[in-house]
Amino acid sequence: MPIIFDAPYLRIHLDPARAVLETEWLGFCNSEELRSSLREALALGRAHGVRGWIGNNLLMRTIRPIDQDWMNETWFPEFARLGVKRLAVVMAKDALNRMGVDHILQRATSHTPFDTQYFSDILQARQWAGETTSNLLGEIHS
Repeated sequence: MPIIFDAPYLRIHLDPARAVLETEWLGFCNSEELRSSLREALALGRAHGVRGWIGNNLLMRTIRPIDQDWMNETWFPEFARLGVKRLAVVMAKDALNRMGVDHILQRATSHTPFDTQYFSDILQARQWAGETTSNLLGEIHS
């Protein structure tokens, strides 16, 4: 997938044909970097009308509790308004990140009008997240 945003701690990929955006976290980022990057990802998702979203957390490090709260209180309500149908989460190698992401998603259930699946393999995550586009196109042509 082509890269549409690149920083030392995050790459954002876009598959325009399948309307899928992937946030590929590359390691540790501080609170400001995390929040500004997630805002940028939202803006890009909105601009490209994405329906599938992949949170590739494989290399991501711990998310601080204050940032977990921000994600639940501020970011997820905005994310829910994007119209995403599928959220694929690629689990991190870092155990603290896995616990943090799990905590965030458990608390965000009231803001998640979409299917969420967990993966250890990025290729499976990409396939699953992109299936929503072909399903939507099939519904349009029916």
